[in-house]
Amino acid sequence: MGDDAGGDPVGNTSVFPPPPKTYEVFTEENVLWLQVLQAELDRSGQRESFRSMAPEDRRALQTQLLQDASDRDLDGTDDASKKERDVVLPDIDLIELMPPDISWIEQDGGYQLFGQRWPIPEATPTLEQLGIPRMFPPEPFDHAEALRTLLRTMLFTYYQLTNDLLQPIQPYEASGGGSVPTAASATESQQLFNSNATEEKQQENLEAAPVADGVADVTTTRLRDHLQHLETTVINFQYLMNQLRPVQASASLEMLLEEQVKRREEQTKALRDKCESIRDAIGKLSF
Repeated sequence: MGDDAGGDPVGNTSVFPPPPKTYEVFTEENVLWLQVLQAELDRSGQRESFRSMAPEDRRALQTQLLQDASDRDLDGTDDASKKERDVVLPDIDLIELMPPDISWIEQDGGYQLFGQRWPIPEATPTLEQLGIPRMFPPEPFDHAEALRTLLRTMLFTYYQLTNDLLQPIQPYEASGGGSVPTAASATESQQLFNSNATEEKQQENLEAAPVADGVADVTTTRLRDHLQHLETTVINFQYLMNQLRPVQASASLEMLLEEQVKRREEQTKALRDKCESIRDAIGKLSF
């Protein structure tokens, strides 16, 4: 907390928002009152309808039930004892302390959390549902081979993308139609990018050289296609990797158990060797 130049408090500058104030009502006293309320609702048979009531009606019923329970608890005591045990009813809606009804969540088929809807049971969308082309065969297929194929596709696409990015700008004859370089243009290209020329001279030649219409558009389209293909390949690769997560977890657990067994065997062998050495030492003792 601090003050700015105008003297106004800056406020909470934390990256994460503060926790909701709901936790402040979870006191021991309120939890005990909740237990009393639930017992009274069961006694009166209004437990199911209590949640669906309007907030004002629910608060009124809550106060009435808690007051009745308090009066029954004080029955048989004198006025002085009642005055000493003056009961203060909670001023909050105790329904806030009740856990959510799981059956409602199951009937609704999911729940909202942090602005996202989580279905029950949890379902992973397919590539077709996401609108992404599928780059591996349908089930059943060898996942390892499919991953290797996608990896080779990614590497080759990346190679093509890098190759296009590293291509120098090719000058063309203005009258050549902008599609096929002529022999003269090839000679001019060698002159333009002569390694013996200075950098300033090469830049001047490059700016003065005519470039065919549409060459930049074709190059941009090809680069965009490479990027799109690379992105699709990566998504397919990640999708297959996610399908193998259970297999990975099982293999990791198996490897962990094997390491534990191996370590236990080594400790057992060391203990037996130590016992054997102690027996030998005892046998060599002369009494």
